[in-house]
This record gives sequence, structure tokens and C-alpha cells, in this order.
Amino acid sequence: MINELNIAGINNQKVMKKKIDDTVKWPKIITERLILRLPEFEDVQVMCDFVIKNKAHLSPWESMQKDSYCTKNYWEKKIEEVRNNFQSDKSCCLNIYTKEDNQLIGMVNYDNFIRGAFHSCFLGFKISEHAQGKGLMTEALQFSICYIFKTLNLHRIGANYMPHNKASGRVLAKCGFRQEGIAEDYLYINGKWERHILNSLISKDWIETEGKK
Repeated sequence: MINELNIAGINNQKVMKKKIDDTVKWPKIITERLILRLPEFEDVQVMCDFVIKNKAHLSPWESMQKDSYCTKNYWEKKIEEVRNNFQSDKSCCLNIYTKEDNQLIGMVNYDNFIRGAFHSCFLGFKISEHAQGKGLMTEALQFSICYIFKTLNLHRIGANYMPHNKASGRVLAKCGFRQEGIAEDYLYINGKWERHILNSLISKDWIETEGKK
């Protein structure tokens, strides 16, 4: 899989916020069927539409969201935060688009970057109901994991899921994640503390870089 990667860093000329540095090489990951990239400000409406359309589908697996979660104002602020966090080496949150018709079908979030002696992050992902069962999330994760390890030089990715979320467990296993244990009352989901299965994936190719933060 690594040898088949088509990963590009592109200068985004459409960034409108003054706080965003338009010289940053924003990630763009191209797979057989997908394009993964950071959200842009013109994506506000499609991201808003995505969460509204998939609210019932995703709510059993997510913490309760604020009322503003399904508004354009929320996603305008979120996109700015995502882009700032990427250029600050805090996270890499990618939208998943179909290559064929440029439809937003999911999101992959590599969050909470910790450097120092850890060089780790946590993975979260979601896919639209109609795009399930086609191997698309596995494809998105396999390629984006290579970007996280090879380009951003992280050493460890943690990913946790509720035991009854069998689909997420299968996807993580296909991507090489190994179970590390069980965490009781790990996250507060829909008014209830839920136990989670803890998983991790370790890079065998991490490079120690002098002065790397």
C-alpha cells in the first residue's frame, strides 16, 4: 500500500482568512476512488449538509453536540480551527470526497498531536450511511495513515471504539491496528458513559529528527 501512494502537498490559493498562512503545504491525498484534503472555507455548506443528513446515523457513536453543530456559523469557525491546528502541528483533519463526483462522504480526524517523547495522535472517523460497506473508509484510512507516518512523522496512532461498534473494529483491524485493552466509562455518549476498546498502530519507519518538537 505504501508504494502505491499518491500524496501531494498543495498551496491553497482560495484561503480567505487572514489568520491562515497560504504558503503552507496543505495535504491532498489521492487514492483509487477518493480524494482526502483539509476542508476549505467554501466547504461550509456541504459539511453542514453532511452532518444534518447523517445525524441519526452517526448519533449513536458520537457525544452530544451543541445546537449550533448543524449551522453554517459552526462550520465556518470549525474550518478555521482545523486549518490553524494543522499549520500549528496540532491535528490533521481531512474530508473524504469521491474522486468520481466530488461528493463529501466522510471525515478522518487525526487529532491531539503530542510530540516530545510521544509523537502520537488519536484517530476518529465517520462515513455517510449510503457510503458504508464499500471499503471506502478502509481505503481512506490506509492512505491517510501513510501520510501521518511518512510525511508528518508521527510514531503512534491511537483509536478507540465501543464494543458494539463492530464496523469500526473491522476497519481498524484491516488497517493493522492492535487491541491494547478495555477502558471502562471512557466517553460520555448520548447521556451514558460507554466503555471502549483501546487500539493502536505503530510506525516502524519513524525517523528521529534533531530539534523536532
